Amino acid sequence: MIKGFLKIVRIFKSWRIILLIAYVIGKKESKNYRAYEIKEESMSPSLFPGEYIFARLQKENPKRGIIVIFENEEKKFDVVKRVIGLPGEKISAKDGTVYINGEIINDPWAQDLTSDFAEVTIGSNQVFVLGDNRSVSTSDSRILGNIKWEDCFEVIYRYWPIDRLGQISKN
Repeated sequence: MIKGFLKIVRIFKSWRIILLIAYVIGKKESKNYRAYEIKEESMSPSLFPGEYIFARLQKENPKRGIIVIFENEEKKFDVVKRVIGLPGEKISAKDGTVYINGEIINDPWAQDLTSDFAEVTIGSNQVFVLGDNRSVSTSDSRILGNIKWEDCFEVIYRYWPIDRLGQISKN
């Protein structure tokens, strides 16, 4: 009896998420939520071209490792990247390794070595973002500079393809 009830609860939770996603997709974009198609390989293997994701506007403090969407204001298109550096930190890369405040960071998402860049101080209410697939990553903080946190949407759910359906975690 309890097992059956728990199954119904899980199905209900799944349908709630699916209905919320369908609503947002129907609106295509809202003030606090956004649906998005991955179009480039810069976040693989975490996210692949052709996958569809769902994101929400950030209201909490930034966290290292989360995936965000923000607009490239210069070229007027959305960009998907991972938060690597947080407000107040100093970030640099040398010999393919990323350093935060002079210490090597745990960067399990990186698929390739990071090209070197000089130390940058991340301002308050800003983050430093990089793609996971660094060999093809463009439009990240190495090019665009620090990103305003208030402009970021956290990627929270992948709704297509079905075999990869689920919550996006920072790990």
